[in-house]
Amino acid sequence: MNYLFVLEYNGLNYNGWQNQNNPKNPNAVKTIENELLKAIRIATKFNPKLFVSGRTDAGVHALNQVANCQLPFYYDTARLKVSLNGILPADISIKNIEIVHDSFHSTFDTISKTYLYKINSEFRSPLLFGYSWFVKERLNLVLMKEVANIFTGRNNFINFAKKEKGRHPFDYYRMISDIGIYQKDYGFDIFVEGEGFLRHMVRRIAGAIVACGSGKVNTEYIITLMLSGKSLASKALNAPPWGLFLYSVRYEHKNYC
Repeated sequence: MNYLFVLEYNGLNYNGWQNQNNPKNPNAVKTIENELLKAIRIATKFNPKLFVSGRTDAGVHALNQVANCQLPFYYDTARLKVSLNGILPADISIKNIEIVHDSFHSTFDTISKTYLYKINSEFRSPLLFGYSWFVKERLNLVLMKEVANIFTGRNNFINFAKKEKGRHPFDYYRMISDIGIYQKDYGFDIFVEGEGFLRHMVRRIAGAIVACGSGKVNTEYIITLMLSGKSLASKALNAPPWGLFLYSVRYEHKNYC
């Protein structure tokens, strides 16, 4: 049977989602995937292959991460959820478990994902430490929204993603359907929705929005990076990982948010 898991986690103490360990030393690197697999093995006595909607990087959080795996037996999902949460560390929690069609694949069936980036500006909030990017400058919302419009649509994000060996420049094209920026009493929330994302892509978009909002760069500079079609030496500011949250994942049958 195919089990779908919806997880929330604090990524500060983990080296991202993906299992990076040598089988001979399974506890060498702490990852979210390792902790979930460990809990599943303890609760079910099986060692399944785990799939995920998208791999989050070290320090990145998730409000609604979606993963799935095949298990040979039927388990009451409510009881399985309680069992797994009793095993998982306090900074990882399973919000829901569903039994889905055997053909469902949390990676390949994703229609879109939305990331949230939190900006703490002007005054430093201790309660947001580790869960937002503190920017001491005052940010101009009009300028932030202006540069956000540059990123919407299908564009080449080669200068707004981590370079990967062997990846062709054409492979850096991605579709961003919407970027919403909302002013809060602590700063700003930036929501970025798209079909799929490259490594560090949302963080560099957030960095560019902040750089423009603070007056450090102008929109023409960002347009040059977007339209160059080739990798440039200068890059937009890369925002830190701890302000980033995987907010929601949309599938044909449901939006997990």
